[in-house]
Amino acid sequence: MSNSMSEPPTKPKVPFTILTGFLGAGKTTVLNRILAAAGKRRIAVLVNELGRIAIDGKLILSKGGDILELAGGCVCCKVDTKNDLWDGIADVIERSRPDHVILETTGIAEPGAILDGFRYLPEEQRHLVEPVGIIAVVEAEAGPRALATREEAREQVLCADRLLLSKLDIASPAQAMQLHECLDAVNPTAERASFPVGESASHALISWILEHKQTRAPRPHSHNHSSGQLIAVSFAETAPLLADRLLKLIEGFGHQLYRVKGFVNIAGEERRGFLELAGDRVSLAYEEPWPAGEARESELVLIGDGLDEATLRRQLWACRAG
Repeated sequence: MSNSMSEPPTKPKVPFTILTGFLGAGKTTVLNRILAAAGKRRIAVLVNELGRIAIDGKLILSKGGDILELAGGCVCCKVDTKNDLWDGIADVIERSRPDHVILETTGIAEPGAILDGFRYLPEEQRHLVEPVGIIAVVEAEAGPRALATREEAREQVLCADRLLLSKLDIASPAQAMQLHECLDAVNPTAERASFPVGESASHALISWILEHKQTRAPRPHSHNHSSGQLIAVSFAETAPLLADRLLKLIEGFGHQLYRVKGFVNIAGEERRGFLELAGDRVSLAYEEPWPAGEARESELVLIGDGLDEATLRRQLWACRAG
């Protein structure tokens, strides 16, 4: 006779993928493609913001599930049993039971340390989630320089089970070959893939991203980041800015700046601008007109080697039109 007091069925663990990559590699673009192609799959997204201004959350166009923005800072240096990351994952899973959880890390996160923190979770949280992959996005143009100069970039590639090569369409054949040579030296066994623009490629991308892989064993995390100290500076300003002066200022920093992104209020322009430095390229694109009733405020996050916040702020103020 069977026991009528049988144990209740256990819920399956929700797969958890880390999407990492150095500053400007194109993680948010990849994430938008994933969400746009998700179909009926519910994907919960966690975005770890480095600056105080939440730019990435505003750039996510299609929210196929929950989205949770984590406070600024290098997430790899905040992983413990009470960390916002794991509390946030547990909260999202308990509330909406997504089919998959993806964490988009900051550009200087070390994903091995994130997984290392998973081992110390209390059982009531650990049984909810299953790490199934670390995917590092690597830019074809600027990737070799990042791998040569930044320990964070090397750690991201080293920990990954898959490498997603981005911006191959704007790289020269020599740059693409140099990237492969650098990846051969750091992590020759991780699968490399690239997905051109198009619906069929986007569907192939999401299948590849959500695939379950054996994650690599985490490496000890020393908290000793690369030789240069990366600083994140947030800047907000309601006065309109001069486009030419702003671009000249950003370009003048050269390789000291690794990443700039944000919305800008440009003098004489009714449309909202988006300023971006990714890799070696600075661009200013114009989007739709500013939404009715929304303040026209420039919001920028700038990340670079040894930035002096006070100096950078007054140089940006000098770009005001009045």
